Amino acid sequence: MLAQLFGKKTKQQGRVGIAVNPGKLSVVHLEKRKDAPYLLGCKAVDVENSKKSLEAKLVRLVHEMGLEGRQCSYVLGPDDYSLHLIEAPKVEPEELRAAVRWSVKDLLDMKIDDAAIDIFPVPDDAYRGRKMVYVVAAAKTRIRQIAEMVTNADLELAIIDIPELAMKNISNCFIDDNNGAAFMDLRLTGSTMNISHKGDLYLSRRINTQLAPDALQSPEWASLKDKLVLEIQRSLDYYESQMSKGQITRIVIAQRQQDTDAMCAALNDSLSAKVSALNLAHHIESELDLTPELQQLSAYAIGATLRGMKKREAQKPDPAPVDPQVPPAEEAA
Repeated sequence: MLAQLFGKKTKQQGRVGIAVNPGKLSVVHLEKRKDAPYLLGCKAVDVENSKKSLEAKLVRLVHEMGLEGRQCSYVLGPDDYSLHLIEAPKVEPEELRAAVRWSVKDLLDMKIDDAAIDIFPVPDDAYRGRKMVYVVAAAKTRIRQIAEMVTNADLELAIIDIPELAMKNISNCFIDDNNGAAFMDLRLTGSTMNISHKGDLYLSRRINTQLAPDALQSPEWASLKDKLVLEIQRSLDYYESQMSKGQITRIVIAQRQQDTDAMCAALNDSLSAKVSALNLAHHIESELDLTPELQQLSAYAIGATLRGMKKREAQKPDPAPVDPQVPPAEEAA
């Protein structure tokens, strides 16, 4: 099978991204026009938790969007893989991928021979001379299922990606991290926080705080907010103390379905870093109405299509930060 974990580049004839989150399937079609991303299609639909339902909806969307025969990137769902930060074995670079298999075998909930493994590096200066790598592990049976489903939908599977790297693609294109920045995706199924500096991903963490689209209206919001702020601050402190990269003064959150501005304001009240929101509609040209809801549902699929694209100036400026004082590449066999 030719599918790879975030390794092989797609052909430059427009890019298709697919992402599945609990109950939702999103499909994105994006191409580069004059060195800028142009969104041709973006749809998100409800799906049942079954392979049959998911495949049927994917076949329908591919047909509706006229994507037959194109290469695609598929972003794994949160239950499809595990991510581990380990010290890199002291081997030659070409031997690293094979060596990490044995380093993570006791960390997996499957036999190592049943796992598809890929890695992506942490910058050399991140851990004061210690060479670290992130290791992604997914069941080979799940990779085969995805490949079969994509093929049945008349697409060609080029890359299997993960949400953390889809987010990295977005921040690399649209967020100024020359002085370091944190990029967060806050959602009900769990949240993700990336910290990058000059395009390099230094830290990626899953944050367990579950935030529904109307989280600020919840009777439990006060305790949810305290937990979220604590997890964010711990990650910022870890980056500053363990990596000696300086203080992060900028946090950017991805669009949420209902309460993006209110969430920024709430976090600004409790964090020293300035919190603002990223609106992809200000950066990606399209005739589509890229609403906040559609952005959150399709963020990972959009991120998958941005692989390798470079930063450019926004078409419209994102709002200034809210003032807190004012209310793969291993072949999957």
